[in-house]
Amino acid sequence: MANKYNTITLEKSESIATITLNRPERLNAINIELGYEFLDALNDCEMDDDVRCIILTGTGRSFCAGDDLKGMENDKFPRETGPDEVKHYTFGANRWTLVVNAMRRLAKPIIGSLRGHAHGGGFNLAMGTDIRIASDTLDMAIPFIKWAQATGANQLHYHIGIGLTLELAFTGDSINAERAERLGLINKIVPDDKLEEETLTFAKRLANGPTRSIGLTKSAIYKGWNKDLDTAFDYQGIAQVFARQSEDHAEGRLAFSEKRKPEFKGQ
Repeated sequence: MANKYNTITLEKSESIATITLNRPERLNAINIELGYEFLDALNDCEMDDDVRCIILTGTGRSFCAGDDLKGMENDKFPRETGPDEVKHYTFGANRWTLVVNAMRRLAKPIIGSLRGHAHGGGFNLAMGTDIRIASDTLDMAIPFIKWAQATGANQLHYHIGIGLTLELAFTGDSINAERAERLGLINKIVPDDKLEEETLTFAKRLANGPTRSIGLTKSAIYKGWNKDLDTAFDYQGIAQVFARQSEDHAEGRLAFSEKRKPEFKGQ
């Protein structure tokens, strides 16, 4: 398929969509145009029933170095301003914060295939994916404080304690792939030259799974995280009730009774 974007690419093959941040000359730094195109690509993947798993990666030696402080806007995509700066930071047009929310709400699994820098906004894009497979070159940081910018939890509250989160935010220090894996920020480290192969292998596994049930499970886990037990179980119960109405659930039950491997269609 022809690529319609300037700052990313979107490719589809065998029920897998790959979104690639494509500004290697800027280490795939985020600008307003990239945010717009990223949101459009996510919507494309959400609406395409043939897409059952999504890979997010970056061109070149880095996943994403964060916001492009030197090239955030252009004539076609100017920076919006308004009296409520907090609202603009959180909900401004094409902000990476909106991209992270869109990824979390997309009812299909998203795998981050990460190498090199995942800094600032790029760190948050990485943590917005559901599964993270990393090259041994990965370097993660929330370096805002180095430029006297303030920051917040950066999704770290889902993974580590407040003390370490404060340390990373106060210092802006980087962590390498090995430490990120120990902390639970990534799922797996692979040699850099095996990153694409290992990511694709796992993506094929998820793409052949019961997509609707995976999507419902994803929603229940994110919504139930850090909630009280009753609320978490309520979300789990809602997911189970809807999953039982799916075609793949019927196929799973039939395959179990026939003692064979199920052939899921993602419905």
